[in-house]
Amino acid sequence: MSEMTIKTPQTLEELKRYISNADDNTYILAGGTDFIIKMNKKNIYEGTIIDLTGISKLNYITKEDDFIKIGANTTFTDISESSIINSYATCVAQAASMIGSTQIRNCATIAGNVANASQAADCIPALICLNAKAKIMNGEGIFIEKSIEELVLGINKNSLKKDEVIVEILIPIRNINYKSAFSKIGSRSSVTISKLNMAVSLKLGKVIEEVSIVIGSLGEKAFHSTICEEILVNKEVNTELFESFKEKLKYQVDLAIPNRKSKEYKREAILGICDEIIGKLFESSIGGNSRDR
Repeated sequence: MSEMTIKTPQTLEELKRYISNADDNTYILAGGTDFIIKMNKKNIYEGTIIDLTGISKLNYITKEDDFIKIGANTTFTDISESSIINSYATCVAQAASMIGSTQIRNCATIAGNVANASQAADCIPALICLNAKAKIMNGEGIFIEKSIEELVLGINKNSLKKDEVIVEILIPIRNINYKSAFSKIGSRSSVTISKLNMAVSLKLGKVIEEVSIVIGSLGEKAFHSTICEEILVNKEVNTELFESFKEKLKYQVDLAIPNRKSKEYKREAILGICDEIIGKLFESSIGGNSRDR
């Protein structure tokens, strides 16, 4: 009779040993909230589960070597409440705070969210927006790094090999002139899967010197909107610029889903997201936190 075997490594050395024997029926979990849904939908009743949550050394948030480093087992509750993340990667903290319910945020982890590669994932656009990378270990104990953009391939598809596992997320630390924000829309934004989300990061001087705009739930994977980035860069911040930005966002929706029934809804929804992000990014001008990244 077929059965499900569960492995619970306590160290990276044990994890290395388990993943060295991984095959098509091996499932690596770091929280497991997405896998439970997958099990039910795909009738997965046999194979090997490797549960990372026993590796306590993979639960941390630190600031070192010009990076914020987040262990694979770090939950979204920890991320949303972290003073480091809120100060230096604000859009990631905001995305983490909007994922699922309180119970899900207490269990779901950042590595699991990235590896699951849902087109509606909230943290992925925020991480891509900040040029984040994943540190990956394979079955030989060798570590490599990949950008999140390179790692996420499409709907529930990633570029990880069978014997590879994410052990850390790295976010470059930027200076005080950078700000970032995230927003989403769902039927109830705090507990539902995103119908549309967006992360924006910019470097602001007398003009917008650099900008990164990543939109999720508008295709098979989150993507940079280069046409929207181009309209903002090297421009002074004013009402006219924001109006042009909104028109370009609607055009981006048209390009991304030209024949989708949801196009008209998302053309309007993205304007609401835009307004919220603009409010968050320029809050400092009316007394907000100038350290937001």
